[in-house]
Amino acid sequence: MKKFYFLLFFCLFTLGFGQSVQLYNPADKVDYLADQYFCVGEKFNLQVDAVSSSTGDYAMTSVFPTDFGLSAGSTPIVFPAAGADKFSEAFPIGFNFSFYGKTYSKVVLGSNGRLVFTNDPELENLKNNTVYTDRTFSGVPAYNTYSKLPSADYNKVYKANPAQELNLAQIFFGYTDLVPRSVNGSVTYLYKSVVISGVNGLMVSFQNQIRTNGTGGISTVPYLSYVLLLEDGRVIIYVNNKSEINYNAILGMQNDDGTKEKVPKHSNTAYDYNNGPWKSEGKAWLFTPNQNLTPVFKWFRNGSLITGETSAALNNFTPNDNDVLKVEVSYINPDTGAQIGAVVSDEVQFKSLKTPQINIITSTCAQIDLETPFIPDVTYEWRKVGNATVLSTTNKLSVTSTGDYIVKIIRNGSAGLCSLDSAPISLVLNSTFPPFNNSPKIICKTDGSTQATVNLYDYYPADPTQYTLRFQENGVDLPSPNNVLTLNADQTRTIKIDAESLNTTASCSFTATFDLTFISLPVTNTEYSPTNLCFGSNTYNLLAFENQYFAGKNYQFTYSVNGGTSYQTLTSVNPQVNNPVLVKIKHPNSTCETVVKLKFNFNTKVIANTPVTQLPSQCASSTQTFDLASLIPEINPDPNVTITFHTNLQNAIDGGGAVTYNFRSGMGYTTLYIRVVDNVTGCVSPDHPDFTVLVYPRPNLLLTSISKANCTGDTIFSLTQNPNVLTDAQLPVTVALEYYSSNGTLLTPSQIANYDASVFGQNPYIKVNYNPTCNGTVTFNLTYNPKPVSIKSQILICAEVNYSLQNFKNEVIANPANYTFTDLSNNPLPASFSLSSLPLTVNYLMKDNTTGCISDPQTLTFTQGGSSALSATETDYTLCDTDFDGITPFNLDSKKSIFTTDASANFEYFKDLNLTQSISSNYTNETAFAQTIFVRITLPNFCPSTAKINLKVNIPNKSTTLQPEYFICSGETLVIDAGTENTIFTWSDGKGTGQTASFTKPGNYSVVLQKGINGCPYTHNFTISDINQPKIQVINQTNNSIEVIAEGGSKPYTYYFNGVPQSSNILLNPTQSSYEIQVKSNTGCLGPPKMVYFIKINNAFSPNEDGINDVWCIENLDKMQQVSIVIVNRNGTTVFESNNPSKSEWDGKQNGRELPTSSYWYVISWFDGVTQKTEQRQGWILLKNRN
Repeated sequence: MKKFYFLLFFCLFTLGFGQSVQLYNPADKVDYLADQYFCVGEKFNLQVDAVSSSTGDYAMTSVFPTDFGLSAGSTPIVFPAAGADKFSEAFPIGFNFSFYGKTYSKVVLGSNGRLVFTNDPELENLKNNTVYTDRTFSGVPAYNTYSKLPSADYNKVYKANPAQELNLAQIFFGYTDLVPRSVNGSVTYLYKSVVISGVNGLMVSFQNQIRTNGTGGISTVPYLSYVLLLEDGRVIIYVNNKSEINYNAILGMQNDDGTKEKVPKHSNTAYDYNNGPWKSEGKAWLFTPNQNLTPVFKWFRNGSLITGETSAALNNFTPNDNDVLKVEVSYINPDTGAQIGAVVSDEVQFKSLKTPQINIITSTCAQIDLETPFIPDVTYEWRKVGNATVLSTTNKLSVTSTGDYIVKIIRNGSAGLCSLDSAPISLVLNSTFPPFNNSPKIICKTDGSTQATVNLYDYYPADPTQYTLRFQENGVDLPSPNNVLTLNADQTRTIKIDAESLNTTASCSFTATFDLTFISLPVTNTEYSPTNLCFGSNTYNLLAFENQYFAGKNYQFTYSVNGGTSYQTLTSVNPQVNNPVLVKIKHPNSTCETVVKLKFNFNTKVIANTPVTQLPSQCASSTQTFDLASLIPEINPDPNVTITFHTNLQNAIDGGGAVTYNFRSGMGYTTLYIRVVDNVTGCVSPDHPDFTVLVYPRPNLLLTSISKANCTGDTIFSLTQNPNVLTDAQLPVTVALEYYSSNGTLLTPSQIANYDASVFGQNPYIKVNYNPTCNGTVTFNLTYNPKPVSIKSQILICAEVNYSLQNFKNEVIANPANYTFTDLSNNPLPASFSLSSLPLTVNYLMKDNTTGCISDPQTLTFTQGGSSALSATETDYTLCDTDFDGITPFNLDSKKSIFTTDASANFEYFKDLNLTQSISSNYTNETAFAQTIFVRITLPNFCPSTAKINLKVNIPNKSTTLQPEYFICSGETLVIDAGTENTIFTWSDGKGTGQTASFTKPGNYSVVLQKGINGCPYTHNFTISDINQPKIQVINQTNNSIEVIAEGGSKPYTYYFNGVPQSSNILLNPTQSSYEIQVKSNTGCLGPPKMVYFIKINNAFSPNEDGINDVWCIENLDKMQQVSIVIVNRNGTTVFESNNPSKSEWDGKQNGRELPTSSYWYVISWFDGVTQKTEQRQGWILLKNRN
């Protein structure tokens, strides 16, 4: 068996083990480069960094916490962000810690109880809670999913993408969903450096771990954890005081890709440290690296083995040019001598230093850039020959002065013993070119010349011994040898000088451009006369003169208004006073100048007369305008002038803001100014006469409609109105009224005073005129008020002797206070009428006090009335009351038909015989069990009659045996008796109509009870509860046990497995394939049974066709759902796989081929529909074949 475990360990190691090595200088610990330069005769010492290495697997043993002095740390571990599921800042381990074959120097704590390691730079960023989260997989329903170790799920720490992984090696110590310190201050995270038996260590403590279920539930008992990392690779995990088992947690370790795990076995088989429920055992767990490998070294020179060199160091190695020195390292298992993993190596190629060569990279007149080829691990020193100053220490140098230069190369670390000098290089810089002023060159004449010639050598001399010289224009060489250039008057030509040095190391040049301009000024005393000026012009803008004759010539002008005595810079002159004006003209870049004359001539005056006609005033409207064009013949009839009108004098002078000829002005008086312009000369009349126009506001109508009303039958109306009543018009506005009939006919004064609406129509109107284009309209609304009409011609008399006038008024018309009552002679009516002799007739008139309209003669007769005839005068009204107090609501209207079938009858209800206490038709009796109601009933055209309704309230017979709640146990039948008080029973859920009913299930039920066919029924509601029944919550299975967890009822419980009782909730070594499980409480109440199929996995079979154990099968797996079976050999190759629960047998073959005798490993998972849980088992199988 020992050999078997080693083979398994070896297989896993070879798949995951990997190393690399590096050659370095033992003197300074600096790694050798791939190319190492040297000088002839130089020797080297080399060493390789291979050391004994861990295989990456661990042995687990339990130890006492006191063996390692486990205690709380002293330095707080910092969590930058508050809240749950966070990572801490990275903190130092204090030494290089080897874990699963990789070395780490820092670690991060997760707030849910784990340490994580990685060499990825993201270790420092795990604290960023916006990117990373300490995600758990503890299987809390509706909160998170479930995963056991090993699993890459624990590398899924990205917050935004839950499927993204970051490889993290991990140590778990009670890892589950924990309350963070930011929520509960008693939680403490600490670390400290320690030394245990001479070995450096890091102690991490997590005090007061408190579990939460993520939905508000919090555990009541916190626990404490300690993790000790030792420099020799050992790990100690200790979890103390964890006593609750109602949640899952992890104690163990996992490598960084989630393929290897180490989880100890709990002493209680019902508990599982691998994300299951468990309690602390009072012991710590020691994880020890299983094996160290020994490195073996071989040294090679140019592929040939160097005999005798087998250590990690090679000294005094003397290389030749291009020698390749290689070291190979093999890792050997010291127990077996076998090589583990592939050979790793490193090599260095030695190259002899060569005399450096200097190259010119770039060169100008002022600077030359030098470079020598770059060699790694070499220092450079540039100097000017004859000067010890180092100018540069790189492989480049920029030179700015003439001289000889060399470079020395020195191999780093040789203390100057390995160095070489280059040959010197001579450099010549800076040629001398003549200075040049490239400002513009001006040639100026005042004799009227049109051309001038120049010699370009006068501007830049030639020197053939020092440089070449040429002149260019627009990129074209000018003809030589004379270099004579001809310029036209007022022409500028741009010339380029191009010179090349003849005696420098670098090609050296000089270029410059300059302008040549020939200025030809006018001959002195030349006279200029600009366009004629307008009559009376007293200002002339001198810029107009400059632009008219010298536009674009950049001349400078000064003016003399005193005959040449003095000149000054002017912008304008008065031509009336200064005529002529002397003008001095000069070019700004030349000293030559000339003087000319500016002579002015004038046009005749433009006429502008004041108009005689006054435009009439206007009433403000949407169409009112003034015809200004009608005034033009009076102002100036000349067709060659343009006349415009302006609202202010300045605009008339300047010509801005002209109004239209159809001018629409603002309110009130507006003054307009006239401008007249000669279309030929453009001259404006100096006169600007003005005139005024008036716009008065449209008057407001005080009325838009006049209402007049006559009584019905009178069609003659007076329409006459006073203008002051209709409009607010004031002088100078005059108002005229015109009256029109409905069809628009103008009415005469007689028709206005006596307007007959029956002839001319109901809608006459008045036109209120202010002027012909401005008026308003007022309409008439002619209406007729109705005459009063009585609403009754007869009043029935029942028992009255006299009838008051007020009651009379109330009967004949609504709102009688609005009317005056008289007899037909207009005398007041009496205060009351005597009814001693009937019938009595009253004739009368009614006047509407509001409109004044009088009714036609009205007649009313008092006559003797009869009583309303009833079908009955008394009835009983009986109801049942289910709340037993004798008070219940009655609908009195439901009894109307007993007294009369006339739908128009009026019913009034009273509590008293005198009919003074009225009540509504929906009435609840006030006297329990019985009460009399009195009714007044009135039929149309009859006097009222009275009747009675006798209210009676009956109550049901209440059962004295029924209860509100009953209790039932599993398998029991509960019989409920409704009692003898009633004779009719109706049970819910189809339980029959007898006095008793039987029940087998809990629930909510009811029964309706009634005594006799005429008795009052009532409903009794009751509950049958299973609260006393112990109910199975969870069933856990292992390969040799079934654990039952129940809740409810009174403890302690008795557990029945296939009818066999026991006090323990765990059935050890089950023998049956299935079990019916039931739990009984301390009071003898049984809970509901559950059937579970026991899954037992055998770990050996022999497919040798002897009829015994020929196949490996799992009993009852066909009863499960979502089945997965995977079997692999020691190399990890899958040899059998099935997802079909009906095809779970393995015959020991792979693709029909028999497999050799060996151990194989299985992983099986399934979903149990009874327990509603997903289960997983893993282990090994011994296949014993013929071989």
